[in-house]
Amino acid sequence: MAEAITPDAFRARFPAFAGVPDAAIAGALAEAAPRIGAGWQPADAVLGRMLHAAHTLTLDGQGGPEAELARAGALDLKALRSGTLHLERRDPPAEDLPGTLGLTSYGRRFHEVMRRNGLGVAVV
Repeated sequence: MAEAITPDAFRARFPAFAGVPDAAIAGALAEAAPRIGAGWQPADAVLGRMLHAAHTLTLDGQGGPEAELARAGALDLKALRSGTLHLERRDPPAEDLPGTLGLTSYGRRFHEVMRRNGLGVAVV
């Protein structure tokens, strides 16, 4: 059974989500639970659920500055100048990042934790 993570514990770890309602955090944590493997180290399982929940909430436009970019449809922006408009886009997410994980800092960190706890592949 996965360790219960409360919205308050989540906010303590990720203060950018201080204004996000309990129900949204609880939903994101529930959505993240199946993405954590049974063989993950307990501390990584908790961190992984929190990171994936933060990633999901950010994509949904809730949380800190990254969420503001998500609401504007601009998670891929690296720089923006206003006078004589100059936009600079980030490099596309690495190919080894599945789905949307490369779009947020939380998703990239989740991927690192996932790889650390994943099974190795033997090539013969």
